[in-house]
Amino acid sequence: MDRLKQLVEGWIDAEPGRNARRLADAAGVSRTTVYSLLSRTQQARRMVERATLEALAAGMGVHPNLLIEAARDDAGYWTEDVRAATSPRIRALQAALDDLTEAEAEEVAEVAEVVLRRVLARRAAAGQLPLGGVPDQRSGSSL
Repeated sequence: MDRLKQLVEGWIDAEPGRNARRLADAAGVSRTTVYSLLSRTQQARRMVERATLEALAAGMGVHPNLLIEAARDDAGYWTEDVRAATSPRIRALQAALDDLTEAEAEEVAEVAEVVLRRVLARRAAAGQLPLGGVPDQRSGSSL
C-alpha cells in the first residue's frame, strides 16, 4: 500500500463520520480526486499535483510536506538517505522543519538539546546512559 493512500485512509478512519466526501469538501477538491487516491493501484502511482496535496493537507489539518513527501516517495523520487527515517513522527518533524528559517531551526535544535539532556540525565540516574551522550551542535562533540 502506498504512503499517500495510507495517510488519507488513516485520516478517514481516525474519527467516526469521516469519509472521502467530507475530506473532499474540507480540502476544496473534487470527490473524484479523493476517490482516485483511495483506489489507485501500485502500477498507477504518479506524482500528484502539489496544489492538490496542499489542499488535501489543509483539509486533513496536517502539514503539507507530510503529503508531499509521501507522494514523492510513492512516485519513486526519494533518495536513500531520506528513506532512512521510517518513523511517521520523524517524517512529520522533518516536514515541519523544512518550512523554518535558519534561525527558527536553530531555536528548535536548542530546545531539542535541552530536552535530550533531561532524558539522558534520567537515563544516567537509572544506569541506562547510552554511549556518546548528546551531540553539541556548536562543536560537533558529545556533551
